[in-house]
Amino acid sequence: MKKWDKVYSKKFGGVWYPNEGVIRFVARFIKRRVGINIYESKKKVEKILDVGCGNGRHVIFFAKQGFDVYGFDISKEAMNIAKAWLSKEGLKAHLLVSDVGKLPFRGHHFDLVISCETLDHISFLKAKKTIKEIKKALVPGGYLFITLRSTESSEYGRGERVDKNTFKLKEGYEKGLFQHYFDLKEIKELLRGFKIFDIELHEQKFPSIYTLDKAFLQSSTGMKKYLDLKKPIDFNIKNSRWYIAAEKI
Repeated sequence: MKKWDKVYSKKFGGVWYPNEGVIRFVARFIKRRVGINIYESKKKVEKILDVGCGNGRHVIFFAKQGFDVYGFDISKEAMNIAKAWLSKEGLKAHLLVSDVGKLPFRGHHFDLVISCETLDHISFLKAKKTIKEIKKALVPGGYLFITLRSTESSEYGRGERVDKNTFKLKEGYEKGLFQHYFDLKEIKELLRGFKIFDIELHEQKFPSIYTLDKAFLQSSTGMKKYLDLKKPIDFNIKNSRWYIAAEKI
């Protein structure tokens, strides 16, 4: 918890807009905006849970659309930011400080659960336990949307290997934290009890001149570098991430 508090207190948690995958998922399968204040409903969704909600970017996104939103994160600092942001926007949501190993909102049943850039920061064993908890919290036919770092990422192997596809980071703003990378076999094992109905593998490629700092958005330091177009450009750094939508069986 203290490590994630450090990330947010030092303003490293600087993503303030919804994940593009979340926006596409909602438009495709939940509610699509077709006018200034006009929406086309595709599935009845009222109550939403964000697992590992961080500074609240997706809590804000859903609250603005009138959903009953719940969220939790292991970082107290992140929750303070999220609550202040909600207050500034004049919005309401239910927020708690809690670990992903045990969902804190007992007795609640959700139509949709999302988790972005969270389940790949814990062990695979803990991720499976969390998914089982999420399944219990979903209504029959409820939807799950998650993002996971892929084993195809160039960052794979960075840090100290502590388990299969899992590394303890030794540098960057996430130093000391764990990063797990998922392949398709692990995704199938993770989502037992769910029917996957949408899956995408998104890749961003960068020339090596930018280094991992740009590829994994750790800061803006040193990102502005000029390319010599007279020379060949090798796009050999890759950021690779899964976007997955599934339905509870």
